[in-house]
Amino acid sequence: MKYLVLLMAFSALANCGTTAAVREFTAYAEAFDGVVEASDTVLNEIAAEERLTRKRTIDRGSVSNKFTRDDISIFAPSADPPFVASMRFAVQSVADLNGILLAYAQGRPLDVLKKDVKALQVSALGFEKQDTGNGLSDALNGKIAVFEEALDVFAGIGSREAFRTELSKTAGKISDVLDVILDNAQVAFTALTASEFRALRGNPPNAAAIREDIATEREMLAEWFHLIELSQSALSQAVSAAGSSADRNGRLIEAAVLSGDLRARVDRIKRLSAAN
Repeated sequence: MKYLVLLMAFSALANCGTTAAVREFTAYAEAFDGVVEASDTVLNEIAAEERLTRKRTIDRGSVSNKFTRDDISIFAPSADPPFVASMRFAVQSVADLNGILLAYAQGRPLDVLKKDVKALQVSALGFEKQDTGNGLSDALNGKIAVFEEALDVFAGIGSREAFRTELSKTAGKISDVLDVILDNAQVAFTALTASEFRALRGNPPNAAAIREDIATEREMLAEWFHLIELSQSALSQAVSAAGSSADRNGRLIEAAVLSGDLRARVDRIKRLSAAN
């Protein structure tokens, strides 16, 4: 509904000349809402397994008499453990920037948008202080640092046309952040299936069922990662629309089909999670 309202508002803008591009940006952002929804489903499952694995490492078959600040996210059920915290932050940072993009297209004053940019910068700086305990932290922090350079440009923008141009340039940086998530497929799979593979080492009588669970979890992860890849395609289409007026109707049809495909995959990820 909120995207329908946005589209109605965009169509009423005088002398806009970028209606098709705005529609495609909106289609991309709506599709990415599905990525966020699916990410919550997948990352909640990974968090439970990551927490369990890290607890085993700390307690070593007993109960450790040590408890440091770094252990808080492991033992607090309401907190994300390090790896999942990194992945969730990456997804949410893209979603937040998408929100700024939509607000720009909607015509909100630039001074208001600068405040949103500053809030995202503060969030990114806070994340940089975290230690995930794996290579994801350094890789993601590097991309977020580049992200912040673009946000700095946004914060100093004085015209809407300049903002639109810089936002199109930033699409590649958004895609880079999503690439960091995709490049951690093996880490995510290892974290999600640690308990099952541990159980298989003992040659249990229910080995076949355990292997089936692993296959289901792998399929769920594959759907999630493919969902992120499709969102990158939707973003690419949106950027193309912002820079060209050619074949807009064809791209709008492609965007509608892609959006429907993304929604179907989100629903499938939820079914696979429930079946696991």
